[in-house]
Amino acid sequence: MPNHSLLQPGATCTRRKDGPQPDSPPVVERAWIGVDPGRGGAVALLPQESSAKVVEYPGDARLASDVLRGWLIDYDIQLVAIEAAASRPGQGVRSVFTFGRSFGEWLGILAALGIPHALVTPQQWQRGLVRPSDGPDPKSRSLTVARRLFPDIDLSRKKDHHRSDALLLAYWAKRGGTR
Repeated sequence: MPNHSLLQPGATCTRRKDGPQPDSPPVVERAWIGVDPGRGGAVALLPQESSAKVVEYPGDARLASDVLRGWLIDYDIQLVAIEAAASRPGQGVRSVFTFGRSFGEWLGILAALGIPHALVTPQQWQRGLVRPSDGPDPKSRSLTVARRLFPDIDLSRKKDHHRSDALLLAYWAKRGGTR
């Protein structure tokens, strides 16, 4: 009979709210995740105490789910904030379809793994965090703020705005969905 477990054999994923139990696995660090969906997107992990991590979308839903499964083993994920972006006038049909497919893959991964998530518009997570004075356009503003909050993460390229958005979404989630 095939093993349909979402976790690797022998791994556990507990979400106990009542504290450690006798013979239970050690308590893992709490963490929050931010997802900037899309083919050029990224996913970031923001632990309570240790350093943030960010991974560019690996281009395959199975590989993306492997990343989240690994984080589920090592961390107690509190919430995933996934950007609920919408199509804009003038966008091509192919690009909208590609984005929608990737967005749906992320939602499917989160549902399959049982990870709590919130759909967050760019206006919601940027409110009180990203200011017009942070740069000339939304992408550069996101990079400026993420570089300030996460100086240990390499965000040196202009195209790192997906990584910065994922980090800032995780930051938004960690702060309870407020500024």
